[in-house]
Amino acid sequence: MFRTEIHRAFFNKLFLLSLAIGCAIAVAHIFQFVIPDMAEEGLYGEEWPRSAFTRWMGAWGYPIHIELFYFLTPILAALPFGWSLCSDSKSGYLNQIYTRGRRGRYLAAKALALFVSGGTAVAVPLIVNFVGTACVLPMILPDPVGIGYFMVLPMSFLGELYFENALLYNLAYYGIIFLAGGLMALLAIPLSLPLSNKILAVFAPFAVCTLLAQFTTEGPYYSFAPTTFMRPGQDYGYLLPDQVLAFCMVVAVAAGISCWFLSRKDYVS
Repeated sequence: MFRTEIHRAFFNKLFLLSLAIGCAIAVAHIFQFVIPDMAEEGLYGEEWPRSAFTRWMGAWGYPIHIELFYFLTPILAALPFGWSLCSDSKSGYLNQIYTRGRRGRYLAAKALALFVSGGTAVAVPLIVNFVGTACVLPMILPDPVGIGYFMVLPMSFLGELYFENALLYNLAYYGIIFLAGGLMALLAIPLSLPLSNKILAVFAPFAVCTLLAQFTTEGPYYSFAPTTFMRPGQDYGYLLPDQVLAFCMVVAVAAGISCWFLSRKDYVS
């Protein structure tokens, strides 16, 4: 069952479409921002050299490609497989699973496939962008001496690691990005319960995450929104682990209750 759901999540056209959209934004950023940067003088401010660690999409607050990517991440995360629960219900596939008494395994496999596919769809474009940026600009390590040129500060979350080993910092944040993408995709499970339309099921996490970002970005709870805490540059404020953990718990509980409710149903219409 797990292998089947993972295969369905990764080997479908919508997963490829999600990757294509994300990677297109990442590559456009390289050609429209990074490469022109390389053509300019080797120093900005005549004090600190340009670097892949300061110019990739995760470490800079502009241009438009970056905001567009993070704005679309809930859709990119849910598009690969967020529609599947509604689709299985309408097609009768869910009734077959329930008849065979494999509800728990199916729902666990569905949640795992959603989480992994969503995390992958969001993380891969940023990995592509960093690798592409590193092919154009040198990987000059950040130094506290040039602190005014970096989005991340020593007092930021993992800030000391950033200045000690920037590549390890990036790897750690890829894990956070993967977590954010997986959680946004998991939102499709509780949001699919009141919805019977596959398109609405895919866009519902986007609506929730957009509202969260709108109401938390300017306040003390900015790390509660996944589209905010997944930014390696921490340009909206330092990541607060307790708020990230709270969001994880909310999504986990909502998905768990929804799966429990679905497992208790005698039939699926």
